[in-house]
Amino acid sequence: MAARIKTGFLIIAAVFLVAFTLWWLMPGNGSEARWEDYLSRLARLSQQAVPERAPLPIVPYPGNRELHQPIPEHRVDMLDYLELRHCNLMSLISERNSVLGKLQADSLRFKHEVTFIRRARQCLASDKLDNQALITLLEQVVTEKQAALPALYWNALVASAEFRQFFSQSPSAMAGDSQAALLSLEQLAQSPFQGETLPSPEQLFGLEARLQQIAHSQAGGQLLRRLALALRELERGNALLENIDPVALCPKGRPTPRARKLRNVLDNIWGSQVQQALADAQRQRKQLANALAKIEALLAPTPPAFAQWQDHYFSNTGLQNQLNRALKHHVSLWQERLRQCNLMPDGGQKLNDSANIDLEG
Repeated sequence: MAARIKTGFLIIAAVFLVAFTLWWLMPGNGSEARWEDYLSRLARLSQQAVPERAPLPIVPYPGNRELHQPIPEHRVDMLDYLELRHCNLMSLISERNSVLGKLQADSLRFKHEVTFIRRARQCLASDKLDNQALITLLEQVVTEKQAALPALYWNALVASAEFRQFFSQSPSAMAGDSQAALLSLEQLAQSPFQGETLPSPEQLFGLEARLQQIAHSQAGGQLLRRLALALRELERGNALLENIDPVALCPKGRPTPRARKLRNVLDNIWGSQVQQALADAQRQRKQLANALAKIEALLAPTPPAFAQWQDHYFSNTGLQNQLNRALKHHVSLWQERLRQCNLMPDGGQKLNDSANIDLEG
């Protein structure tokens, strides 16, 4: 009996250990652990308490109702419907009017509308219709469907469940293959139509595959969360560096053992860990910002909810600009404190490299 209890206890302990390990390895926890280690070292060596955490400056991705654009519907009477058999359009119309057709995802509707336009153009060019009223009606429908493609493509991307999943900022969300997901986003951001040009069959096929790629990753939301975390933690670090007593740290400008340990934190924690993580996040942020700028250009104007969400992170007064200022201030504080202790790195190279993390580009 005792052996069974012991075995059961070991199994429970093993399951708990695995669950805890998986939780700790989540992207958000890794970033938070790195910052907490850095700040706790600063606090200990500056003989201060670590400042309280403020709420993360994050804004959730807007809901579908706020993003979805209305798309005009076109109706034909029964006689027109029968005549369109010459254009190979009857099956498309039937599909669209079916129960499943009315519930299909916007990405599938986009493919449906492109196929309709392509077949209708071929039909009009081949002179298969002899009813002038129907020809005029079909030409009008093609023109209106062509004009609606940008809004429909917007719905297929920005208002999709896949995008909402990609931009999830839940602490438990997993980034997955961030680079592959960001590459798929960049490809989706390339407008598949220019003027009267329609997407190729290959582009239509790639649409679903790329949406699925980003649906399996929350890389976008996790990246924005990491940037928000960096801003909050830099501001906490700035408060610590600002409140260091230079006289106690380096009497008469002479470095104490505590000051030399602080310099080690700069070299071994800030330079090799925190700074590197910021640089990696910055490279991905550029990819994300460039893709979103191209997607935003699909509509003019974009829905207010999307514009506000995007401005929060990428505008001149948004999170990215605030992060850039906090980083520059952090670097200048390090320079000031080390200079007071005659511990500036030779030529200031490490601190210059820190300042060169381009958070504005």
